[in-house]
Amino acid sequence: MKHTKVLLAILLAVVMVCALCACGVELGGEETWTYSAEDKEGTDELFHNFFEETFAATNLVVTADANGESMFTETIDGTSEFVDYPVSGAKTWSFIKDGEYIYALTGDGSNYYMVGEEYYGYGHLVYKNTIDLFEMLPEEGLTFACEVSGSAENGKSSEKLTMSIENDEGTIKIDAEKEDGLVRTITMFRREGENETTITMTLAYGAAAVELPDISGMSKVEY
Repeated sequence: MKHTKVLLAILLAVVMVCALCACGVELGGEETWTYSAEDKEGTDELFHNFFEETFAATNLVVTADANGESMFTETIDGTSEFVDYPVSGAKTWSFIKDGEYIYALTGDGSNYYMVGEEYYGYGHLVYKNTIDLFEMLPEEGLTFACEVSGSAENGKSSEKLTMSIENDEGTIKIDAEKEDGLVRTITMFRREGENETTITMTLAYGAAAVELPDISGMSKVEY
């Protein structure tokens, strides 16, 4: 009986691995792999594994366009972030100063700041919040599909992600490419009814710098 339980545990582990991994081969000095999923849990896992190093990166600039028009530019420098929204003229900062979490906004008729970790989150990882929707998605009524394929040779690697989430009312599709663990380009297509939006993002690493605002001339908003 003990040996039977061990065997069942091993078979279960193998089944779980096979559910995500379609294949992985090594050709000469090159290694290639493909992973796929067709449910929410597996798609969520592949998505977050693919973006893990990028979401953890602390020095990058993300440039985003929506239907060919500039959407925002987000500059991340450690715990300080600056987001420029050229269409509205709004600019936001999220940063930590003297132990306080601060969110500040100027432009579009506004000039204020707020103190608190929850407000800091308003301008924190905006690009991530745009594409990472899993916490808001229900388990039922949606179809999921995701595939990650990649290759590695001589210490260099590249991967591609293709993901779709659909129901009768809309579609979300994300395509992304990364090199050596860091995502370089993202394309997100969204359809809600007859409305369609294509968002493209370009990510550049290592040269970001954020100049913090002088909040002494801003109004403090408290709730």
